[in-house]
Parts: sequence; C-alpha cells; structure tokens
Amino acid sequence: MENGVEELGRLWESIVPGESVLAEYDSLVLPYKGFHYLISWAKENNYHIVIIDVLDTLYLYKTQIALAGLDTTIIDNADVIKIGGRLNVGYILARLPANDVPKLLKDFERVYNPYLAEIKYEKSIVIVLGLSKLLLLAESKFEGLMVIDLLIRYTGTQKRAAFYFVNVDVLENSSRYLIPLLEELATTVIEVVRARKGDDIEPYVYVRVVKAVNAELEGIKIRL
Repeated sequence: MENGVEELGRLWESIVPGESVLAEYDSLVLPYKGFHYLISWAKENNYHIVIIDVLDTLYLYKTQIALAGLDTTIIDNADVIKIGGRLNVGYILARLPANDVPKLLKDFERVYNPYLAEIKYEKSIVIVLGLSKLLLLAESKFEGLMVIDLLIRYTGTQKRAAFYFVNVDVLENSSRYLIPLLEELATTVIEVVRARKGDDIEPYVYVRVVKAVNAELEGIKIRL
C-alpha cells in the first residue's frame, strides 16, 4: 500500500481531461480528507475549480475539514453551483431548487453550459458533492435515469475532468440499480475504504483504484 499525499497527487495527475472519476464511500467513512487533498492539489497546479454542491454537502465537508484542523480557505474562492440547500460556501454562481428533478436538470443545463463556454482556463476540474442525495430525490427510475443521462452527456465532451463523490450506502438502500450505471459511466472508479491496522485496532482510511482507463493504476491502494 502506498502512503502519502504525493502518491495521491500522482493519481490525480494520471486523470486526463474528459474523464469522469467516481469516488465511492460508505456512511462510516469521512470523505472530506480525499476532497481536501484533491482541491489542494488542484489549487497548487493552477486548476480552475467548479463545485456542484447538492443540499449543503460542501458545508458539511468544510465543517469536517475545520474540525480536523486543516485549511478551509482554499474552498472559499471556488466557483459553486448550489442545488438545494441554504448554507453558503464558496463563490455562488447560481442556486437551483431541488424539489423538481426534471425542471432542475433543464435549469442546470441552462446555467452550466454558458458558464463552461466562458471558462478560459487551460486546466479545470468539476467536483460534484452529494450526487447520491440528488439521485435519492428522484421520484422514479425514469428520473434517476435522467440524472445519469445528463452525466453521460458531459462525459468526454468537455476539456475538464469531473469527480463525483457518492455515498453508496444511500443508493444501496434506495436505488441500488444506479450504482452499476454510475460505475459504467465512470472512466475511473476509486473506493474510499475504512480499514483497521493489525491487532491494535487503529482505524485508517485508504483509497483503492478498482477501474481505470490506465490499466497500470488498477489495484493501487493509497493510505490517507
């Protein structure tokens, strides 16, 4: 198992523009550390950052980052599109209501497409937080598939990589069929796993690459 921020940075560097990266975690994992590493790496390497924040997930992550004693200021200047929620973190570009999924998807494209067209940065990433909550709001399989279809339309069509943080426990208990569809959509799938160290029961978290366009990355484990 590899260890450290540098190894995780090399993983991020292996992601090419147009990829969709799915970061899966369960309800006993605090994924804020992987998010913090990602956004810190992006800032250090002059990436423009866009965050899609579903139902105040970004506020939750920022709170956890602060409690861990890590720097939260790197989030404050990120461009944010809020879907539902009321708590402001980052520079808010737009607010979209989450109570009507079909309307939300139309409004999202209306806001998002012109914004992407205006981005002049050579390097940029999109981070989607709380996607599992959005899928939970879908009132039917058809609406859930509409969300997946929207993600597919942006996969490989833009000059930027997208990172989706997804709580698989939420979907396992409500819309299990969506998990394999998300994994099929993604070009890279990373599992964020809570493990224990030997007999001393010292908990730790690691990421494991279970799918990648670059086959050399598959099976890599990095301790956070």
